[in-house]
Amino acid sequence: MQLRAFLQEGRKMRVSCIIPARDRRDMVLKAIESALAQEGWEPELVVVDDGSKDGTRDAVRKHFPGIRLISTPGLGPGLARNEGVSAATGHVLMFLDSDDIWLPLHVRSLIPLLHQGFQVAYGVTKTKDSLGGGEFFIPEGGEEISGQCFSSLARWCFMVPSSVAVTRKAFEDVGGFGQGDMGEDWAFFLKLSTLHPFGFVPEVISHRLLHDGSLCCLTKGGMEIQKALGGIMKVLQTSDKATPEDFDRIRKMQVLAAKGTQRWRTVQDWYMNMKMQGLV
Repeated sequence: MQLRAFLQEGRKMRVSCIIPARDRRDMVLKAIESALAQEGWEPELVVVDDGSKDGTRDAVRKHFPGIRLISTPGLGPGLARNEGVSAATGHVLMFLDSDDIWLPLHVRSLIPLLHQGFQVAYGVTKTKDSLGGGEFFIPEGGEEISGQCFSSLARWCFMVPSSVAVTRKAFEDVGGFGQGDMGEDWAFFLKLSTLHPFGFVPEVISHRLLHDGSLCCLTKGGMEIQKALGGIMKVLQTSDKATPEDFDRIRKMQVLAAKGTQRWRTVQDWYMNMKMQGLV
């Protein structure tokens, strides 16, 4: 009875799932299916077709005619998410990248943390690496943290949008996501951590695929890394929580990125190299 009463109370929190997609006609259908298959929950879905040219919009409309579908002119994932939030009605915002999927207990796992008073909650993402082989987890085992996360996020982004829930108020407090195809999520989480403690559920709640079309692939000679780190530096400069060590670490990351851009195929490759250097 206690569990039933808790879930009934939790359902007063209307949940919106924002799915940005660009040229992901087949993958986004699987993402949508996973969001609709939540146990004990029916989140509102908003799909943002961000300038697709492969028929993504038509495929979504054909297979899921009742879903709210909006179009944007190639804004990038962060700004497309913002547009989705503007079109959504939920008090709780959750995100699902078009090449990821939610596990059935995704929403049900995160809601209790928000019900406890957290403005931000996240869980574990399991990534299948179709490029390098194998799999890995975000965050890695032993690197999970709850509560005050700023200092840890200033070192590295240990969460992904597809495993995060945030209240609309917290989202609006930081102005949503910024521009860019890489690092916009890291900057968003870092800004959130300046204002709010995070709740963490130690369960795998989403699956992620690292593939040759992933935005985590480095296709511009590493310029994506430099731009992402520049964005993080700007967040640090506007926060009274940043320490000299935080700035020094990002500068060292920038130096390493400038030297090794041709060696890394993906962000995961870059991360592993920084880990060897003791930077994360």
